[in-house]
Amino acid sequence: MIARFLTVAGALGLGVALCGGFYWMFLNTPESNTLTLTTSALLVVAFAIAAALAVNAAVLLARGAALRSAVRGAARGVLWFVLALGPLAAAWWAIGQMDGWVARHAGEINAWFIARFGWADISRLLEAQVWVSRWLRWAVFPVLSLSFLATLLTNEGTSPGAWVRRAWHWRTLGVATLVFILLFALPWQLTEWRPDLPPTWIEPTAAALRLGLALLLALAGAAIMIIVSAEDRVAND
Repeated sequence: MIARFLTVAGALGLGVALCGGFYWMFLNTPESNTLTLTTSALLVVAFAIAAALAVNAAVLLARGAALRSAVRGAARGVLWFVLALGPLAAAWWAIGQMDGWVARHAGEINAWFIARFGWADISRLLEAQVWVSRWLRWAVFPVLSLSFLATLLTNEGTSPGAWVRRAWHWRTLGVATLVFILLFALPWQLTEWRPDLPPTWIEPTAAALRLGLALLLALAGAAIMIIVSAEDRVAND
């Protein structure tokens, strides 16, 4: 299990490095003429392909494929990666619409709670709604798309509901929830922490360490989520 985790995390780490390089080049590419606009478009395509290859390889490695086989399968499955993003993209859009509706009607919702229950302060309830939305975006639906991607990449002859059952099995969701809390949400607080440090080399170094630690923990969390959502034994429990 540790070896599998390290190989999956390594594939993701390489993908993050490549995507970061393409993104940095994109930011530093001017868009003043046709040539530079074409270059920017090619960098966006390269970013997407690198992300697809890294995630595909990580999923196949999580399923126990050898490294060479995983690389070949990742390259063949770039379009499967795009297709598997469908449920996640649709969920993010729907949740965003819900969040926007709640934000626009917060006053009306507050008035209804006052009239119905005498509850004047619903700030905690609204905060809970935000966290539920984040949980759905970063835990529930990502494992669904990853499970779907694993099915597509391995050409499983299972029923359409098998990858849904695998993704939303109680163990898978439990692990994904722990990852969301411990490796995504809590470390993200480090990026917003602003300690009182002297404005010398210490301040940027501390910021880089905070961001680096948050990135490493998020990378570990992503590897764990891929492993639990891609393993085929869950669907048969």
